[in-house]
Amino acid sequence: HNPIGDMIGKCQPTDWRSPTVIDSYNFILENLVLDANNSRVDYLDTTFITKPVWDTAYDWCHLPLKVSSVEALYIAYVLLVD
Repeated sequence: HNPIGDMIGKCQPTDWRSPTVIDSYNFILENLVLDANNSRVDYLDTTFITKPVWDTAYDWCHLPLKVSSVEALYIAYVLLVD
């Protein structure tokens, strides 16, 4: 998610990456993957890690290293263990 600043919050936004739009894109992508029922493609949802802290980024765009590290560890776990 990106912050709701003047580019996202104004009417008409010049940047459409609002939390609602990003969530909608992710929902569509997840459903496309699930509907395809393809064993070669999986949808890995990491929003349970990133969504609660999306607004903690020092620059409002890139998550802190602690969050990125947790996300990377989860992805590695899913790929290597799960």
